[in-house]
Amino acid sequence: MSSHRDQERKDAIVHGLMSDPDKQIGLSEAITIVGTCQDMCPENERVLRTVRNEVWAEEKDTNQAAAGSSTAEPDEARMVKAFRRSAAGDEVQLPSDLRPPAVLKRTCDYLFNEVIGNAPALEKVHHFVWDRTRAIRNDFSIQQLTKLDDVRIAIDCYERIARFHMSSLHELAGPTKPYAKYDPQQEREQLDRTLLSLMQYYDDTRGRLDLQHEAEFRAYCVILQLRDPTPDLEDRVQSWPSSIAMHYRVRTAVDVYAAACSTIWPEGPIDKTQHVIARQDWDKFWKLVESRKVSFLLACVAETHFMMIREMALSAIVRSARVTKKKDGVSEPNTEWTVDDLDRLFFFDTDEDLENFCARQIGSCEQQETWQNVACNH
Repeated sequence: MSSHRDQERKDAIVHGLMSDPDKQIGLSEAITIVGTCQDMCPENERVLRTVRNEVWAEEKDTNQAAAGSSTAEPDEARMVKAFRRSAAGDEVQLPSDLRPPAVLKRTCDYLFNEVIGNAPALEKVHHFVWDRTRAIRNDFSIQQLTKLDDVRIAIDCYERIARFHMSSLHELAGPTKPYAKYDPQQEREQLDRTLLSLMQYYDDTRGRLDLQHEAEFRAYCVILQLRDPTPDLEDRVQSWPSSIAMHYRVRTAVDVYAAACSTIWPEGPIDKTQHVIARQDWDKFWKLVESRKVSFLLACVAETHFMMIREMALSAIVRSARVTKKKDGVSEPNTEWTVDDLDRLFFFDTDEDLENFCARQIGSCEQQETWQNVACNH
């Protein structure tokens, strides 16, 4: 296998299909490698992972697994290229290691339609799909596509991968991990990277491709910018084409963003400034999120900020409720906020979730009869 790959590398270099990794060349002389692998997983990787016993459960014979076999054999037709982080000293990928756009699209179809579509629950296959979609993006990135037909495929795949990450953030959210390796922070990180590449594709092909879903994904970016340390959303939106900036999806996202933004805490990397469009209208925020104006996926994205919104609202309540009353010369905490008031403001699923949140954030929440009043001391 090694001698075969050595010969393939030499042939690819001779025919100008890849640069010689052992020679220093200028950037202008670099050759963009084009993938030739027609399978979801390159042959070399299939062999290596099988020998090393690194075949995932999703890649094994389903009939043997269904029969209860603990030693189900690898099914090469089900194997999908795994993500490999680049490191110094790693072998440079050959054309046969990279999948061309059409094969990457077919791999996306398989992951979303077959693997997720036939899974009993998303958490059962999430880590597999999360890793394999990362490898798909890496293959696209290495090949630096320029042909419009190829870029069109890349945009379609990136859009689907972004939707996968957004829906996963919602479906797998909860007080406990859906599985041991799940990390919502890494999920968000991969979503951000996917959207960054997608926005670059949009910008690079504007006027050359029909970008049917750009407004949808720009709207997601608006909501995701809520935690951005630089409050420049308005400038960013104004830099987009008017057909995008004025699209109802984007305008709705801007309304959600404005309702959620604090008017109290300035932000910025150096000179902190206020968000220009901030409204800090949390009641409007919740009403927008539950309205028909907000799509399911936009609500999934907004959900990533729910706890931040609750923390800002509770902080405002604490500041306004710090004035104490005197009874027989003894100070007592303000008890003007009822649990119903807080429930309408925080939108928790249960009163228990609300109590736990207040206890965590404030340190002490004194429970009175049937929680008619909430007394909070900082």
